[in-house]
Amino acid sequence: MSIKGSPHPTQSDGFNLRPVVSKTVIKAWVPLLILLPFLDLSKVEALIIFTAIYWLMVLIYATYKWLHVYIITNDGVEVKVPIRGGIKLRYWEIEDVYVSQGPLARLFKCGSVILVTTSRSHSQVLIMGGGYGVRLWDVKDPWGVQRFIINRLREEGLID
Repeated sequence: MSIKGSPHPTQSDGFNLRPVVSKTVIKAWVPLLILLPFLDLSKVEALIIFTAIYWLMVLIYATYKWLHVYIITNDGVEVKVPIRGGIKLRYWEIEDVYVSQGPLARLFKCGSVILVTTSRSHSQVLIMGGGYGVRLWDVKDPWGVQRFIINRLREEGLID
């Protein structure tokens, strides 16, 4: 099985994914364009300082997001997160797999893959209905990633 965007698409034992940050940068323009008409354009220095701080925060956020690494293997899914370490999730701990993809994500051919987990110990996100899960944030070809994981769950006899 191959996933578009993986560094080793033909490698059968797994692949690495990173979030798509170009969507994040485009998304950052929206609040800036909304706020711009309300700013006092006569105070150029304040406008420059505001814009510099804003883009610095966007850069920090985009870098933090890009530093996430998702390693999908035949044994499970590992999420490496900057600062907090990581999570190793075996396939038997996954109850379901969902894809969350908004209009902008569709345009960038990315989306988030939500792995619903059996326990709270691995959770990163709270899911509506009271479940817990791990989110693979803005990965390329999220439907292909979902398909790969579901196929592995079927091979392991964990789902029908």
